[in-house]
Amino acid sequence: IDTYTKYNNWLCGCDKRNAVFCFPCLLFGREMVWTKTGMTYLNHLNDRMKKYYLTVKHMNNKLNLATLGKTNVLLMLDSSYKRGIELHNEKVSNNRYILNEIINFIRFCGAFELALRGHDEKDTSLNSGFFRGLISFSAELDSALEVHLEKANVFKGTSKTIQNKLLKCMLSICQQEISVEIKKADYLAITADETTDVSAIFQMVIVYRYIVNDKVIERFRGFLKPKEHNSEVLAECIKEQLTQHIGDVTGKLIAPTYNGASVMSGNIN
Repeated sequence: IDTYTKYNNWLCGCDKRNAVFCFPCLLFGREMVWTKTGMTYLNHLNDRMKKYYLTVKHMNNKLNLATLGKTNVLLMLDSSYKRGIELHNEKVSNNRYILNEIINFIRFCGAFELALRGHDEKDTSLNSGFFRGLISFSAELDSALEVHLEKANVFKGTSKTIQNKLLKCMLSICQQEISVEIKKADYLAITADETTDVSAIFQMVIVYRYIVNDKVIERFRGFLKPKEHNSEVLAECIKEQLTQHIGDVTGKLIAPTYNGASVMSGNIN
């Protein structure tokens, strides 16, 4: 009797099944024993009710039953908080849209080999370069971009610092995708070449060729800067790059080709 008095606010029974159930859990689900099959063994019913009474699932269902059909005061009080979240989400979506447009402008300039920077990038300049000119032209057709350029104080997206950071991020994503493609490909061919650029900096390039979906793919992954200008260092540099992509599967590399005539010139190389 004491047990029933303590738990009678949630305990219920079925005379057809001759079993007891949890009424809140019958309404909101959860434990199979207390909602579907029922408790039929009454010998240890008191101990089982004590344990189940303290479970999180049972307490949540009792709370749901107690608040069923009642006005949630918290939601009414938090209307301003919800509005703040909505405004924040709108701002995030708009920032993502602007960032995506700026990345597309950089990709456009790269696809047509157009310089990102002009000789005079001031707002009053009549010729601020392809990149800024493209943004200004697009802003005339895109109201969201126009508002961003007029009101942005922290991130406008037109500075050379932002361009460099975006280029590094784009290069990193591109290199990751190339690495994934190389690992999936059955065979790999490479062409390695070295040269000295206009600033007298020695660097090496490795071009990767492989097949994706029955289509031959050729990728340039980036410039390498070997520590020294000799055949041993260049060979180690190439091996290090290949290890990152194919590991110990050396049979995957079927066509390595090299240039580097300047390295091999002379009696001693």
